[in-house]
Amino acid sequence: MKFSAEHWGIMAEDPAKLASWYRNVLGFEHLFVPEGKKFPVFIKDGNGLIIEFFPMNPEIIKPDDQVRKMQHLSLSVTDFEEAVNYLKEQGVEFREQVINLFMDARALFFQDPEGNWIHLIHRPVMPW
Repeated sequence: MKFSAEHWGIMAEDPAKLASWYRNVLGFEHLFVPEGKKFPVFIKDGNGLIIEFFPMNPEIIKPDDQVRKMQHLSLSVTDFEEAVNYLKEQGVEFREQVINLFMDARALFFQDPEGNWIHLIHRPVMPW
């Protein structure tokens, strides 16, 4: 038996608005919304990673910021400084410092408009 990841799901207060931010700021493509529905909204990146945005149940209490950070989307870039500068131009605020990782990799966390954490990463050498 072989398993493959199909998509990553993110609860959103406004699925369409959050999907728009991922398209406009991060360059993801619109993929699918069920006919006659407003959600879920599916988008995909240039490598085929699919994200599904679906409505947040109003009864669910959002976990605190650091707990949310442990579950994050990681985006790989070929030019770290260029990516950080581009995101700043798009209004993204970085509240943390760059993290130096193994094999000269660098990472920096930021949040989407609904507070979901995104991990920007540059790996000059792929360890796998």
